[in-house]
Amino acid sequence: MTGYEAINKRCYGAKRTAAMYVHSFLQMPEVMIYVKYRDEISGRRVLDIGCGAGRTAVFLSKWAGEYVAIDYSHEMVRQCLEFCGDIDCTFGDVRDISRHENGYFDFANFANNGLDSLSHEDRLLGLREVHRVLKDGGLFSFSTHNRDYVGAVKEPDFQFTIDPFALVRRIVRYHRRTRNRRRNRPFERREETYEIINDAAHNFGLITYYITHRHLAAQLEEIGFELMETYDLKGDVIDIEKPCTDSSWLYCVARKRT
Repeated sequence: MTGYEAINKRCYGAKRTAAMYVHSFLQMPEVMIYVKYRDEISGRRVLDIGCGAGRTAVFLSKWAGEYVAIDYSHEMVRQCLEFCGDIDCTFGDVRDISRHENGYFDFANFANNGLDSLSHEDRLLGLREVHRVLKDGGLFSFSTHNRDYVGAVKEPDFQFTIDPFALVRRIVRYHRRTRNRRRNRPFERREETYEIINDAAHNFGLITYYITHRHLAAQLEEIGFELMETYDLKGDVIDIEKPCTDSSWLYCVARKRT
């Protein structure tokens, strides 16, 4: 595990982080994808990777014939089981899904940019594992950070207020963000096909993988997937031939080639 992967895992393993994801709602592009492909989810074998505190589990576990959820944060697993009740949710890592045989699942889901917390090499390893456990023609739904987004790179900012209580909170938050930014900036990388960016998420507490739509399609193709379609944050389908500069996330549907 690389240095920044350990930082990301600590963030997602914290109780404060897990609490932020409890009772969250589906995002619009997720609704669009799950409804459009419901026939390929309902009654099928579904793997929900990086299930978090149960945001997607609430829906997918009810639709699936067999539902399996994993997360590499023990705290997330605890929250998910508390929120969703009696479901198959255990500690697990996308880089090693060896408990399941080749071609077992019909549909795999990896929400909230879970792949982006990994290094480039481990991301590819995770994609290959998803490809392995999906049946031929199976679907993979996931989100990832958009390298073309104009607001991807920023610095901590401070906004003054005359409210003394709010001012104290903002000062503390600014110092936390500045400290995290100073610590995490050295992990940033600029490669031809992707970038590793310390963005503003969780007070600049994460080091995140960013990729363009075009390079994502090529990455998936090399693994053995066909990128079917991609949505922006509003739920609109993105034209792969044009850079999407106004959506920080890309929501993707890929099919395992037969």
